[in-house]
Amino acid sequence: MTGPLSVMIVDDEKPMLEWLSILLEEHGYDVSCYSTGEQAVEAGIKSMPDILVVDVKMPGISGFDVLSQLRERSPGLIGIIMTAFSSVDSAVKAMRNGATDYLVKPFEVDQLLISIEKALSTRDLKRENRELRKKIRSKYSVEEIIGKSRPIVELLAKVRMVADKNSTVIITGESGTGKELIARAIHSISSRSDKPFMGVSCGSFSRSLLESELFGHMKGSFTGAYKDKEGLLVAARGGTFFLDEIGELDRELQVKLLRALQERQVLPVGGTRHVPFEARIIAATNVDLGEMVKTDAFRADLYYRLNVIPLHVPPLRERRSDIPFLLDKFLEDYSAETGEQLKTITAEARKILSDYDWPGNVRELENVVERLCVMTQGEEIGVNDIPDFIRHPGEAEQLHSESGIMDERPRKKNPTLDEIEKAYTLYVLEHQARGQKRLAAKILGINESTLYRKLEKYAGEKDDS
Repeated sequence: MTGPLSVMIVDDEKPMLEWLSILLEEHGYDVSCYSTGEQAVEAGIKSMPDILVVDVKMPGISGFDVLSQLRERSPGLIGIIMTAFSSVDSAVKAMRNGATDYLVKPFEVDQLLISIEKALSTRDLKRENRELRKKIRSKYSVEEIIGKSRPIVELLAKVRMVADKNSTVIITGESGTGKELIARAIHSISSRSDKPFMGVSCGSFSRSLLESELFGHMKGSFTGAYKDKEGLLVAARGGTFFLDEIGELDRELQVKLLRALQERQVLPVGGTRHVPFEARIIAATNVDLGEMVKTDAFRADLYYRLNVIPLHVPPLRERRSDIPFLLDKFLEDYSAETGEQLKTITAEARKILSDYDWPGNVRELENVVERLCVMTQGEEIGVNDIPDFIRHPGEAEQLHSESGIMDERPRKKNPTLDEIEKAYTLYVLEHQARGQKRLAAKILGINESTLYRKLEKYAGEKDDS
């Protein structure tokens, strides 16, 4: 059991010591009193208090020196300065020496109690924030990326290698492979881990709104701009900025982003002064930017600016040996999140799940595991609980054909990536999401706006045929 909090009072006035000690002991504190700074420092070295209440002016060393010397040994020490001579300079000096509050004599009894309670609350909040940041870093640490296959082991080795560099990283991989997880892992094990991790999906906003999000805007620069807004690049402040779906970036914005990355400063919408920013840039894409450069859909100069350190996240079908580990992880996560009993999967069901190609990759696997946990009544997930499109992938292809989703022209031996993406997108929309676009976007691991653009593109292709 934790004992009472200890308070050290230091003052050369004996009546003050007696009054404060009686007051604080009545409120449950363990109090020690000293009349000189030298005595206080010597006692503090032997037994550090939780709280120091010290007068500024005393014979020998000052209260500022007492606080400074003890805080060198115990940075978490709460220090409250007392003085009969109030001045702005002394207040500023007190705060610079680490004081949490500054009381002018004579003060009311409640003032000191409130000051102590406020300092304790602030200390507890800081401790909770540190614990929370530690948990977040742990959640996105390299160790949390599940897999022992060679592609993942090699990828994680590169992540560790580049984490503490400042070079720009571009992460490539299909939708649902975990590109953002890799970006967060890089941040969490870097020297920037105590700074913000901020990001934006370039496919989630209109061009004008994305420009405002990235660079900020000035009051009155457009309808609805009621006050100045800081851009996310500036708000990252020494941390990491993640540009997801960089291939969706508007051509005009590509120019502005390139200039910002080159000059390390942004021009807010409606602004006349550039604002510097300091953040490491990590971009991600599920498309081949090199091919987009060839077709002039993506600027070559921006591509080369981003493509400093390329990292590729392999699709799940190329690391099937990791599927059993991922299954167990997602089952445990669901059980921990819901409080429900941990379900198991039969060996036969595991084999079927491991043999499936998972076009939606890890995100699709996670969604399917959640679906199995919800829909399976018993404690064990068997073959019959697995969705038909996984158990009978050949029949799913037949469904594509019968519903007219697949191109009715003779099947190519090696369909293009665009054809595979189109077929899978439409299959998920029709057969897994039952026409619900929001659900389909979630299953596919993309934003609704991205899904709508894809559907418009597919509709245009149909009209042209």
